[in-house]
Amino acid sequence: MLRGMRIYAAFIAFVCATGLISTHAHLIAAPTRATSPHASGDGETPFSFKNVIGTWSCAYPDNYGYRFIFDANYRALVIVYLNSSSVIFRGIYTIEQGNRLRINISDMKNEPRTAGLNIHSGFTRAKSSYFLFTGSIVKKNNRVAMHLKPAAIIIDGNSSEGYFEPLMKLSKN
Repeated sequence: MLRGMRIYAAFIAFVCATGLISTHAHLIAAPTRATSPHASGDGETPFSFKNVIGTWSCAYPDNYGYRFIFDANYRALVIVYLNSSSVIFRGIYTIEQGNRLRINISDMKNEPRTAGLNIHSGFTRAKSSYFLFTGSIVKKNNRVAMHLKPAAIIIDGNSSEGYFEPLMKLSKN
């Protein structure tokens, strides 16, 4: 069966390369085992208020990284780890057009450490601050990740693009 699928895939690749049919036509007509296009559960799905809930993080060496916490009550907490200090943002999140995640920042603070963070007090009010990301939830090999690309990072009315990298791949904790 596997050999037959390989031959079929090679044949379709050859036919597509020669222009006899388009790749799109092949994908529509291809036989499948299940009715779902993501039969194994792998694939990319747009954001929803159910699939973003939880803690998502990405850690790098030397205490650099990100942590996003989304609660069911639409509250968001974003922690940016910067070697020996952290910047913490609190706010409310919403989902726009399925692939846009907006976090309206209400409070922020700097912490002089990366462990044992106080996320309950010591915040200052933020004015005209929000994070806007595009992205999706990606499931691959039974692992769930959130891919975020910053579209606009505004802190106190100023563009602050340097806080986030161009593509963040956050794993669910």
